[in-house]
Amino acid sequence: MNLRKIIFVAAFLSAALPALAEGEKLSFKGVELGSSLAQIASNPKFDCRIVTTPIADKVCSLRSRETETIAGAPIDSLFYFYDQAGLTGIVINLDEKHFQPVVAALTDKFGGPSLKTETLKNLKGVTFENRIYQWTKPEGSLKAERYAGRLDKSMIRFADVSATQRVQQRRTLLKKDPRKDL
Repeated sequence: MNLRKIIFVAAFLSAALPALAEGEKLSFKGVELGSSLAQIASNPKFDCRIVTTPIADKVCSLRSRETETIAGAPIDSLFYFYDQAGLTGIVINLDEKHFQPVVAALTDKFGGPSLKTETLKNLKGVTFENRIYQWTKPEGSLKAERYAGRLDKSMIRFADVSATQRVQQRRTLLKKDPRKDL
């Protein structure tokens, strides 16, 4: 290998290695946290509306006749949360029976998560182990919860962890001086 090729390979690797070390950015089907509202709002599969939640002023959801999957599993519902046209969160709800294969696919894509377990009881007193996997990246976090509100439903949540603070600070400022709400 001549010197020119060695220099080229070294330059390429030095540019590529930081990106590889950082890993995959948090995204679902190419939609990254922080991305523009236009990416989803222009897609006819989604319906967008104005809301007031702790992390969003707009939410886009999959239209009722549309379908989507995650790791090959059908999704029950899919929501994209936006604040000032930037994506702050994604919530995916699915049947619990698909939870483990989805977690395996998320682990393949984003690396190893941390695991927390908690014990839940149903109304009959039967206990169940809830498994909560979490991935933390510079741009946010990803949480996969085996039981989400019901024993037959799971939830995957992508979140820009700093978005809640930004939204709350901005709303507090508006309350203090309504003249700035123009």
